[in-house]
Amino acid sequence: MSIYFISRILQGAEANYPEMEKLVLALVHATRRLRRYFQGHPIVVLSDKPLRQILTKPEKSGRTAKWAIELGAYDIEYRASSEGCGAGIRLVSPDKQEYTYALRFEFETTNNEAEYEALIAGLDLAKDMKIRSIKAFVDSQLVANQVKGEYEAKGEIIRLYLGKTKELIVQFESFDIEHIRRNQNKKVDALSKLASLTFEHLGKKVLIEVLKERSIYEKRVHDLVKEEGKNWMTPIIEYLVSGILPEDESEARKIRIKAPQYKLMEGNLYKKAFLTPWLRCVGPKQAETKFFEIHEGICGLHAGPRSVATKALRLGYFWPSMHRDAAKLLQSCEACQLHVNVPRLPKQDMTSVTSAWPFTK
Repeated sequence: MSIYFISRILQGAEANYPEMEKLVLALVHATRRLRRYFQGHPIVVLSDKPLRQILTKPEKSGRTAKWAIELGAYDIEYRASSEGCGAGIRLVSPDKQEYTYALRFEFETTNNEAEYEALIAGLDLAKDMKIRSIKAFVDSQLVANQVKGEYEAKGEIIRLYLGKTKELIVQFESFDIEHIRRNQNKKVDALSKLASLTFEHLGKKVLIEVLKERSIYEKRVHDLVKEEGKNWMTPIIEYLVSGILPEDESEARKIRIKAPQYKLMEGNLYKKAFLTPWLRCVGPKQAETKFFEIHEGICGLHAGPRSVATKALRLGYFWPSMHRDAAKLLQSCEACQLHVNVPRLPKQDMTSVTSAWPFTK
């Protein structure tokens, strides 16, 4: 929140100072006007210019050396203002349907690295939307020519970004990238500025994602448990792929009836749901792992079998014996057996017994 504003008109020869010296002069003027703040508190100076390097290099001019001595009396930290900056993404279909997206970075990045982050995020979105042909427009000439192969990528981080981008490009049938001027990219530029500022009020209007680390360091998570041999999905997959049915007529009839409810997508079997998206079908080993994480994992509640099975469905998984497997899991859970509520009611109704005289029974 801004609490103070200071301005000054450059007088005489000050107007001819180099840009870096003008910035240092502005900081010196601020220290003189806000001396009490600078003396009583540590100050953080945000700038996209290397002010610290200018003030500490040995070959600085006379006035810069004088300003460096004056500023050295205060506790000042110089920090790059690119930390917390943003980038914008705009996907436009041939029928002019538009999809906008914004990124906010919580790590320090350069302009070219931010362009690469936006390009990688846009390619990921296009891949998830099953887009096969894409033409990208970026306002960084360096990024465009590096992706085309006309410029050489220098620096370890830029080479990693370029390699990550090329890994995504090969997944498309056709790809082209073109450099455009910044004034032709006004919508995306506006999105990047929105993402770099506070955006609590934009949650329902603009989709914004916060990146806590670089995309080149992101780890892909794969299934740790692999199914071996045949399971309940095998007959359905064989029928969907090649039309093979079991020899048993009753089983073949069941498969023929069930098959329209299933679909193969990217090598995985999915089941059509009524009120939710497609449910990922899993085998026995993966089902056991899913139930264990839901019931006893980091956020596990040791709930009942019905709650565990329902949560697995809401997470997007399906297998036929969900409720039966959930009940079997709870029976083998030691914590549930130890901490279950012990019923105090008798198992059957009590029957009164009469006696002829006291203590005869």
